[in-house]
Amino acid sequence: MHFLKISLAVVAVLAAQVAGQSSNSTNIYANYNYCQGISPIAHKTYAPIKGAKLHKVQVMMRHGDRTPSYVLPGDHTDYDICSQPAEFNFMANNQNSKIASTQSPFLRSNILVSDENLFAPTYWRGNCEVGQLTNKGSQQTKEVGQTLRAIYVDELKFLSSTLDPDDLYVRNTYVWRTKESAERFLDGFYPLKHRPHGVDASVITLNTYPQSIETLIMNPGACERLAILYEGFFKTPTYLNYYKSNYALMTKVNTILGVTNVPTYNTTMNGDAVMPRYCNKLPLGCSTTDPSQCLTAQEVVQAMTESTFMYSAVLRYESTAEEVKRLSVGPFLKTLSSSIRATTSALTKKQRHGTKRVRPFELYSAHDQSLDQVLSVIAEKLTPWPAYASTVIFETWETAAKKLVIRVLYEGKVVPANPNLKCTLDACPLDVFLDFVESYVPTDITAECSA
Repeated sequence: MHFLKISLAVVAVLAAQVAGQSSNSTNIYANYNYCQGISPIAHKTYAPIKGAKLHKVQVMMRHGDRTPSYVLPGDHTDYDICSQPAEFNFMANNQNSKIASTQSPFLRSNILVSDENLFAPTYWRGNCEVGQLTNKGSQQTKEVGQTLRAIYVDELKFLSSTLDPDDLYVRNTYVWRTKESAERFLDGFYPLKHRPHGVDASVITLNTYPQSIETLIMNPGACERLAILYEGFFKTPTYLNYYKSNYALMTKVNTILGVTNVPTYNTTMNGDAVMPRYCNKLPLGCSTTDPSQCLTAQEVVQAMTESTFMYSAVLRYESTAEEVKRLSVGPFLKTLSSSIRATTSALTKKQRHGTKRVRPFELYSAHDQSLDQVLSVIAEKLTPWPAYASTVIFETWETAAKKLVIRVLYEGKVVPANPNLKCTLDACPLDVFLDFVESYVPTDITAECSA
């Protein structure tokens, strides 16, 4: 793949300056590429725990490649990369209520940017909405589904070849691209030919929390104390030193983008605005006043890398980081751990009464920050930022000695554990892991979130 890989040295240099520490993470994540996450591959980079039985799989997946989350003034990039919408409405056969793989969708969405729209000159060109999953992103998340099917269905026989909706729990955020990514994942994980014929038997429910109480992402709107801590981070020496050390790069990038005099955009790296160009091999951009001044691939990658620092550092490099993690990711860790406990509790009941498995496979289709905040709790500090379609996978196993353990994979590899966890994540005793992550769950969220 002809992509300039983001150098982990770039990520590590600033973080190491801030934290004053070293890490082995850069070695195992040497093939990291922001544009494309890496999933474990059956019979190659993935192997089950020898002699153990798998009981539960929880997959956190970042959505696939997307367009920028905002339109810069004067951005006329041709984003003609969204012509294959992920979501379709299918017409069932009226006679037997079956959905056949040969039937065509009868509704399809389309983003239209045309000259007849008088506001069109203020928007980029092409067929993409702001923050939309691209054709590439759609394919990426489908391939994640195919890759994990090869492991958990074909290799391990953990799930049946034909869909049983009761085995799957799927949740996405309120943001549309995570819903589309979940749909495309499922298209790869259980394509139509592996779904039962009856419509009711083939329905997979996509669960979503209301935006105001979402827990898959940092939600300062729901927690006033978190909002105060996050805003306060931008006044800390950590952030001010970061800002100073990257001021020259920020100025150059924003000068070429033509936003140095636009207050909304001239105090950030705008990596989010230019990285999608890079990942989709589009022109990176040149100055309108001096065409000889153009963004380089290295500058774009650097801008994106440094842009992620303001989100990752607040969870790692200040005295308030532990409290931020508690209020930011604690609510989701409660969901994660409670589900594991429900599954393991049902194991004894199943042995006694033949009770059905409790949510053996879970998919959380979310965002980069969703994965990163979980990694901030369980992983080494210098674990790289989640790439498009990257996954954090939690596997609950029972060893031959009847001990429950958990394994955590990221970028297809075992996660280097936070030293405070007191175990390695290739087979961490489940009680040790749950006790640790649950220590970040607020006991009184109302009191802890009060200012």
